[in-house]
Amino acid sequence: MNTKILLLSPYSFKSHGGVQNQIRLIKNYLDSKSGYDVKLFAPDSNDYVFSNTLKIRFNNSISTVALFPDKELLKNALDWADIIHIHEPFIPIVFWKLPKNKNYITTHHASLSNFYLQVMKFMYRFRQINAISTHVSPLALSNALTLNRNSTLIPNFIKINRSCSFNESKSYLFIGRNEKRKNFKLFKKLSSELFNDYNFLAITNDETNYRNIEMYCNPTEEEKIKILQKSGIYLSLNKKSESFGITLIEAINNGCLVVGSEIESTKFVLGDSGIYFKNNNLKSLIDILNKLNNEDLNILWRKQYSKLNHYDLDKNMKKYESLYKLF
Repeated sequence: MNTKILLLSPYSFKSHGGVQNQIRLIKNYLDSKSGYDVKLFAPDSNDYVFSNTLKIRFNNSISTVALFPDKELLKNALDWADIIHIHEPFIPIVFWKLPKNKNYITTHHASLSNFYLQVMKFMYRFRQINAISTHVSPLALSNALTLNRNSTLIPNFIKINRSCSFNESKSYLFIGRNEKRKNFKLFKKLSSELFNDYNFLAITNDETNYRNIEMYCNPTEEEKIKILQKSGIYLSLNKKSESFGITLIEAINNGCLVVGSEIESTKFVLGDSGIYFKNNNLKSLIDILNKLNNEDLNILWRKQYSKLNHYDLDKNMKKYESLYKLF
């Protein structure tokens, strides 16, 4: 008999995001394996169709989430499942009133301020649920520990492109919503002050036209991959740490060399293969990019590409499968 796994999240699947990306990869992986039946319960997804979403500003970003999904649909989904794998459990546990007599795994994605951590720890006391806890990076561990005393590190992952090679393209690429922490502002400054033969490309939600930047507003996942594959250097300009930064490994996996700000999340992913500039410092960024003119970019990219083994889909999904077997 197949194990029935319900992947559950409050995040809308009409929106692009790292959490949605990982859930899709998990579902596709498990669907390809025998022994599992997998369904997804999340707003704007296909297995249980509901929306009821609203936009919430949280953790320096705006997210589209469901605070109160359809009760009958939720009950049907929970009754169907043998195991419920929750991604970002705060909203489901606190607002959705999940039953206690089910098998839960929680995956914590976000890196949060101490204020939010204290609020979550307090709220969880009133919604006590026994769950196996996982976190995607050391920066998300404190988030996980608000719910459980112990948590297992299972990093975000990708399906590694084994035939990938470095893109010999003279272009700089930015990816991210036009919000403060993503630092699109710095990319715009760079495009006005760095004069060389590189083009500037940006994948964002900003529909404004900029003189020096080729803009791609809210492309599909397939379109995003094509843009990555025609880009040479991906600039990760975040001013504040995220818990992981999935676009770093996506860029490398599609042939881009990554240059990133020296924040904790970037250092966790890239380690000694990273090329770093001082956080939010235009002069430092320009200096680094100018120095790369004298480097063999293919060699630098290959060093970063070797890091992808830590984030291999098959390798890390085996860790989740071992947890599923505990029930």
